[in-house]
Amino acid sequence: MEDSEIKKQQDMTWLEHLQKNSWEPEVIISGISLAFLFVIPSRLFDFSVILIQDYGLEQIPASLVLVYFSVIISVFKIFLVTHLLMRFVWAGMLGITYAFPDGIVKEKLFKMSQSVDYYPPQYYLLKLERWCSMLYGAPIAVAIPIFSFTLYLIALIGIYLVFNLDFDVVYVVFMVTVIGFSIATLVWSKTKAMVGKSMSGTVGAIYQSNLGKWFFVSFSLGLLVLAMPFIVQDLSGFSAYYTSIDIDSSDYEWPDDRAYFEEYNPDGKRFARMWTPSKMVSGDVLNLYLVRYEREENSIPQMNELLLESDTIAWEKVESLADQYRIYLNDSLLNAEKWVKVRAGLAGQKALLGQIPTGHLSPGIHEIRLEKLTYVPPFLTWGNQLRHRKKWARFEFVKE
Repeated sequence: MEDSEIKKQQDMTWLEHLQKNSWEPEVIISGISLAFLFVIPSRLFDFSVILIQDYGLEQIPASLVLVYFSVIISVFKIFLVTHLLMRFVWAGMLGITYAFPDGIVKEKLFKMSQSVDYYPPQYYLLKLERWCSMLYGAPIAVAIPIFSFTLYLIALIGIYLVFNLDFDVVYVVFMVTVIGFSIATLVWSKTKAMVGKSMSGTVGAIYQSNLGKWFFVSFSLGLLVLAMPFIVQDLSGFSAYYTSIDIDSSDYEWPDDRAYFEEYNPDGKRFARMWTPSKMVSGDVLNLYLVRYEREENSIPQMNELLLESDTIAWEKVESLADQYRIYLNDSLLNAEKWVKVRAGLAGQKALLGQIPTGHLSPGIHEIRLEKLTYVPPFLTWGNQLRHRKKWARFEFVKE
């Protein structure tokens, strides 16, 4: 019994020592974590694009996973940046208490300030210490549940890719299980106990009981709203990889050279629709690359079946991926004689390479415009349709 008490006392002493010196690992972990968190979104973006183009992942599940991860990362960014800023203030207050151990000497103040009851710097130091420690654990209660659902969705997406399922089936399974699990935590005591005893459940209960349940709920919702600008930034440009829609009207009127020319893409980002090596063309041909999408190529049978039923889309039978495109040079429809499959660009992405004749063009600015026949896969009560996208891609080049 005495040994047990001694061990308990030792554990309490160790815990108190750890709490007093927790600021050291907090600052180190925050700094290292932030360095990674500001890099991860772009890597996730690139990985999602690879899954869409090379493995046939539909844009909706790719967007969902990207959004969920962006929420998690943004929440941690907000907390860790706030934590580091507060630690800087805390360090300043700590320096003040060391430099001026006597605190405020009222006799040396202006008379108008001598009647004010000032708090000692130690008061703010302890307040900041408490706030910093409190902030550091809050992301666990907010981000971990979202992370758990995201991992579950990724597992379902893996099954969907392996067995080539329609995503609406996977999405229904995902939503039904998530809603069912949420109801079970409210109705069944065993499920409620399992969630409550988890790390995120325990942390959430601590914050609710000490800060107030409605304050914690409002704080969590406010945090998600605050994270929205970061999420929008992480998703910027992702819609260009939605093959079933035209590019944004502003991007069509003002083409971004970085999206169409290798010379303006030094980072080796994957192109979304088409590209060529240089904006300046001096020879008799322009090498044009059409981006290859796995799901678009696999959708050829569905396209031909729907073309037979369609009275509104005038398009020849699709025999290959190249037949899904119409290429216009200065509003003149072109028929490239041959397209070859290549891996090109700094990213080594799959594409169709064709040569567009330019020898007859006069020096100056000319336009390449791309139209596309695209298949919209089924999703719940919508989809399984053909779309003729007339503003799918466009750029201008200069003939020397």
